[in-house]
Amino acid sequence: MRPRREEGLRCTVLVLAAVCATSAIGCAEPPTTRRLAYDAIEAMGGSHRVQAVRSLVMKNGAGTRSRLGQSVRASAVDPKAMLVDVTETLDLAGGRAALQYEIRTEAGFTQQRQEILTRHGDRLVGLERVGGRPAAVMSADALFSWGTQHTPAMALRRNVITVALAAVAADISEVAEDRELAGRPVKFGRAALKDETIGIYFDPESHLIAAYETTDTEPILGDVPARYVLDDYGKVDGVMLPHRISISKGGAHYADVRFTSVSVNEADALAVFNIPTEAAGAAAEVAAGDSEYSPLTLTAIADDVYFAQGYSHHSLVVAFPSYLAVIEAPYTQAQSRTLVKLLSSQFPGKPVRYLAVTHPHFDHMGGVRSVAAAGATILVARQHEAAMRALLTARHTNPADDLDRNRSSGGKTGNLQAYDNKTVIAEGRQSIELHVVLGSPHADPIVMAYVPSAHLLFQSDLFSPGTGEGATPAAAQLLRAVRVLGLDVRTNAGGHGGVGPFDELVQAVGTP
Repeated sequence: MRPRREEGLRCTVLVLAAVCATSAIGCAEPPTTRRLAYDAIEAMGGSHRVQAVRSLVMKNGAGTRSRLGQSVRASAVDPKAMLVDVTETLDLAGGRAALQYEIRTEAGFTQQRQEILTRHGDRLVGLERVGGRPAAVMSADALFSWGTQHTPAMALRRNVITVALAAVAADISEVAEDRELAGRPVKFGRAALKDETIGIYFDPESHLIAAYETTDTEPILGDVPARYVLDDYGKVDGVMLPHRISISKGGAHYADVRFTSVSVNEADALAVFNIPTEAAGAAAEVAAGDSEYSPLTLTAIADDVYFAQGYSHHSLVVAFPSYLAVIEAPYTQAQSRTLVKLLSSQFPGKPVRYLAVTHPHFDHMGGVRSVAAAGATILVARQHEAAMRALLTARHTNPADDLDRNRSSGGKTGNLQAYDNKTVIAEGRQSIELHVVLGSPHADPIVMAYVPSAHLLFQSDLFSPGTGEGATPAAAQLLRAVRVLGLDVRTNAGGHGGVGPFDELVQAVGTP
């Protein structure tokens, strides 16, 4: 990895030298993107300093993040969350990145998170830590983030060093455009960044890069035009670097974080990429695999009823005589791909025919597209139909996902089926009742799944069985709903937590 980067840097030096040699005769001509890129690198401290940046650590960040997909109603505006104690570590030479932060919402939700894109040998793997839990090992594409970027891999691609070095390789004949950015005149040009085209805004006064834009592919939003605005440049070891980044996607606010400290080539900071000893075996298995992987176990909890337990988000699987039904496809597409692969192995000849979604929060529908790509019918409450249709029809091209590839090639794409109040999946003696419950303070409406043969209820985010969780408004509302519906529930399984007796909920809530 390092020799390839060093060879690329030598090529960049030659490009810069060529541009420099022609600058005298080119000054009278309209500036090209390459010329502006050379000036930007000079303003940053010169090519030798910029190219010597092998790692970049941005620390003590604070700001906001939108597009979390956590509104109570699907049609409501998604409120901003606070990001604090943000640290982003970019190993530019080694192709690794880490996001560490605490997220806080107005509803009182607080979570410390760390998502790490690292390497086991020459293969990329992911490490994820939530709160005080041990690190979970997964494939690189399985990481989930609520940080400044939606994955560490995106942070690695969208940084000023990478963009500046890509810009000096722009088409030498392309003349930059005159544009405005936040009401001020700027120059705009385009450059190739690996397999995508990126637009770059140059400040004509400071000559620094003011912003860049391209198409990002978000797990839920799909392909969206994204703009990254850079501010608060300051000198770090002789290199001018931005200390604030503001991101908009689809024309709306996405994230805005200011870092009070930035360091270059800080060797000790790269320790974040070390794989813990206790996770080394799992990392070796993930690195040796040839597909996406997210940690997942399938446990029988009743006859033909199974609990699919992930790192933090879970699903329910019910086996029918000729097919399977899944309740919830949470977190990431990689988790759903892992589940579909596991089910195909354990239940040969039984396809996943139905997938029921409890509510359209991003962390509880992140894997829906992967299950649709397996041909499943997606069942949603009528009030969630628009949000789910937008998820399923969005293009995902940078990179493409299974559903987008299937749609282009005529493969499986599943379909969407909305229902009111209640619907039932049944075959033989097995059935699942899906109940639409109104008035939940967490998501309104929200769907509960009841399996009569097992007297089992599955729900997400209202109560976490087996965790010792106490009474909350959502838990009290859950208990009221079960009693109003007259369900004979004896076992409670959660999209979080685990599986436990229903009395656990009754004792926690008391008399609602």
